[in-house]
Amino acid sequence: MVALCFFEELAGKDPDTPGAWYQLGIATRSGGELIGDCGIHILDDPRLAEIGIAVAPRFQCRGYATEALRAVVGYLFGKLRKHRISASVDARNIGSIRLMQRLGFRQEAHMIQSLWFKGQWVDDVIFAMLANEWTGK
Repeated sequence: MVALCFFEELAGKDPDTPGAWYQLGIATRSGGELIGDCGIHILDDPRLAEIGIAVAPRFQCRGYATEALRAVVGYLFGKLRKHRISASVDARNIGSIRLMQRLGFRQEAHMIQSLWFKGQWVDDVIFAMLANEWTGK
């Protein structure tokens, strides 16, 4: 359904560098239209990563985000052997919360008005998963 590709300016860089952010383009397999992106943040401890995703509104609710994040999480836990992956979600974004739950991420926190986003304070919901939770599926 979708293909993930490193944006050109990131191609060839080490995807395991502590502190670095990487963006993966999400494109349709049929036609290669760019429909969103997935961010990967390798934390200061390189065994830990944070992920985020954005899909254009007209392509939402079609399974693209689920497929893309499933591939990214599999890559991070598999090839890069990460111990833990976390994600921060705006509490109003019910679709993203359901996406994290669908992939098996556990909600670890709901922080009240902890992020300044688009001119207002918003709640932040933190999700995480350990490698053994992913492989135990």
